[in-house]
Amino acid sequence: MTPQPAAPAPVRTAHRRWAAPPRVVAALALAVAVSVAGCGSPTQQAGPTPPAGQATPPPAATTPAPAGTLLWPVTDVAQARALQAQVDQGSQAWLLDPSEVATSYATAVLQWRAPSAGAPDGGTVVVTDPDAGTVTLTMVQPATTGSAGVWIVSAEQRN
Repeated sequence: MTPQPAAPAPVRTAHRRWAAPPRVVAALALAVAVSVAGCGSPTQQAGPTPPAGQATPPPAATTPAPAGTLLWPVTDVAQARALQAQVDQGSQAWLLDPSEVATSYATAVLQWRAPSAGAPDGGTVVVTDPDAGTVTLTMVQPATTGSAGVWIVSAEQRN
């Protein structure tokens, strides 16, 4: 019997793992969350749920969306309407509070660690962070206005 040649030893290579910057990870996570929020039936929940026992106010009149860009948590009117439908079904009640939306934007998009939102003033909310500074956010209600309408960040101005 003839001897079989030995199999070559596996070649080991050093694998370097690419670490994505935190902003890239946050942006990707946000993109996934927004795309999921606009999909499926209005009873699906994508993201935080409203606190137990919090009542959802009756829907207000629907008005046309304002001209301009929507930044967060959705970027177009169709997504805003889908998000409004979810809120109307009792999901994500935090979107009804412009200060809460502003604080969440500062955490998710700006990567601020301890944001604090002031009281809404018309269509703006000022958010501060002891380490990052201050930003003024313009807020709009593109689907429904009034106490039952979701708030969307439409512009940011660093102070």
